Amino acid sequence: MFAVTICCMLCPTAKALFANYANAAMEQFEAADALATLVGQHGQFEEAKKHAEQAHEKCSAAHMALEKHWVEHSCREGIGNGS
Repeated sequence: MFAVTICCMLCPTAKALFANYANAAMEQFEAADALATLVGQHGQFEEAKKHAEQAHEKCSAAHMALEKHWVEHSCREGIGNGS
């Protein structure tokens, strides 16, 4: 879905911000998956938990930057949001 969404965006800045958000979301998913497999392994779990929290913060910041750009520049057209 991300590739289809990105190719439909006209604004290059929005494309870059969306790609950054998509990458951060995948990193967050992978970090959460790694965390889930380490339940019960305390040392590795704590390290993975820290990484998952950092990935979540990165994903949230990337999402906020994209939303802010869309609000400021009204360039959300063409991404399947009903616009």
